Amino acid sequence: MVLLRHVHVALSAAVAALGSALFIALNYFYQRRVWAPQREYCTIREEEEECVRRQVLVLGLDGAGKSSVLQGLSRPTRPTRGFNFISLRVPHCQIDFLEIGGGEDLRGYWSEYLGRTHILVFIVDSSDWTRLPVAKSELHRLLKAGPQLPVVVLANKQDKAGAATISELNEALSLGRVSEERKLFLLAAQFNSDPAPKNSTQGLETFQDLLLQLV
Repeated sequence: MVLLRHVHVALSAAVAALGSALFIALNYFYQRRVWAPQREYCTIREEEEECVRRQVLVLGLDGAGKSSVLQGLSRPTRPTRGFNFISLRVPHCQIDFLEIGGGEDLRGYWSEYLGRTHILVFIVDSSDWTRLPVAKSELHRLLKAGPQLPVVVLANKQDKAGAATISELNEALSLGRVSEERKLFLLAAQFNSDPAPKNSTQGLETFQDLLLQLV
């Protein structure tokens, strides 16, 4: 069992380490997803013209809902063990979302991706009070590693019973300690992995509008 765990950790780390390189390579072969901010859906077409590229790094503890957020932006995705990515087009800009798995064995590699990142999105499970201290620790480690990086904290699963409110999360994550000069935003959100239920996604439009302002 110990040997299998070591093999699993090694493979997960390797996938994360190769994530950015493979992410860039695959972009040349796959069609681009077009994000039309004025619509409620995404369509697909080939990239036709040069545009500015911005990378958004999506992080958070495992189970926080990172893959559900990407699903809300584009297409169905499965929970991520290594990495996941999507490319969305807006006028004059391509936004590349790179998601790294939130397992304990991968968190140590998160900071290695900050150098190429323009915006950091950190997803928090608002209903998981027991792991908020861990989320706080990881978030502040990233804030220290990327002091100039704009950060959007998404308070996900606001629909769950007993979920922390925005003010409670602001205190639990010690966001008041962050410098006022830092571009830091805390948004309420509800991204359900199952898009079938009514109102399964909330806060998407606000999130999209904020990203458009930051890029």
